[in-house]
Amino acid sequence: MLSQSNQKMKRRSAKAAPKPAVTPESRSLAKGLQIVEALATGSEPMGLRDLSELAGLGKASTLRLLRTLQGLGYIERDSNDNYFSQHSWPSMQLQKRLSALKTCAQPVLQRLNAELGETVAMAFLFDDVIRVIEVIESTHHIRMSNYRGGILQPYASSLGKCITAYQTPDMAQRLLYTYGIFSLTPHTLTDFRAIQDDLAAVRERGYAWDREETVPGGTCCGAPIFAGTGEVHSAVSMSMPKARFTKQIEELLPALMKDYAAEISKALKKVPV
Repeated sequence: MLSQSNQKMKRRSAKAAPKPAVTPESRSLAKGLQIVEALATGSEPMGLRDLSELAGLGKASTLRLLRTLQGLGYIERDSNDNYFSQHSWPSMQLQKRLSALKTCAQPVLQRLNAELGETVAMAFLFDDVIRVIEVIESTHHIRMSNYRGGILQPYASSLGKCITAYQTPDMAQRLLYTYGIFSLTPHTLTDFRAIQDDLAAVRERGYAWDREETVPGGTCCGAPIFAGTGEVHSAVSMSMPKARFTKQIEELLPALMKDYAAEISKALKKVPV
C-alpha cells in the first residue's frame, strides 16, 4: 500500500505531466493527411484554390504540401493542374466507426468463443469489399480457421451474406460484382436469382448460414451487427468442422449468434461516432 506522502507525490506528478506539443511539423502533417483523404474519397480532381480553402492555408503553403505529397506518390496532378489520388483511403468517419466497433465487440467475442470453443470472427464493410477484422481461433486441434484482412465472399460466407443482405440494392450488386460470382464448392450458389433469394431470407430471419459454401466440410453461422443509425457495416460469426456440427448445435447456434450480435449492437448505440 502506498504511503500518504507517496500518494501525494504521484498526484503532483500526474498534474505536472506535460501535454504533447503541437509543432508546425505536426500541423503540416495533419493538413497533408486532410488533403490526401479529400482527394482519395472525392469523385473529382481538385485545384489549388479549393485545396487551399479546404486546408485553411495560403496557396504557397498548400502548394508546398501538394508537391511533397505528389513526390511521395500519394497524389497525382492532371494536365489541368488539378490534383487527384488513386489510392484507397479510409475516411476518418470509417476509422472512428471501426475503432468503436472493435472496442465494443472484443469482450463479447471472447465470451462467444468460450461458449463452444469454436472459431469466432468479425467482418467489416470497407468501401466495396468485406474484410475479416477480428478472429479468435477455436481451442480444438481440428478447427475452421480464418485470418484478419481476408476478403470475404458477399454471396457465400455467412459474414459476407449478413452484411450484403442489409445494403441497398445498388450497394449489394456492387459488392457482388466487385468480388465476382463463382463456385467455391459444389454447394456454392452462383445463380444471381438464387443469391438474391438467399439474401432476402437472411434479412427475414436475422442470421445467415454457410453450409460448406466456401470450404468443404465447414459450417458457419453469422448474424448482423446494427450500428446506432440502424445500418449494418459489420457481422459476427462462429464456424466449425461439419463433424462437430450436431443437430443440437444447429438448433442452438442461430439464437446464440443473434443474441451476441445484439449485445454488440446495443453497446455501439452508446458510442457517439
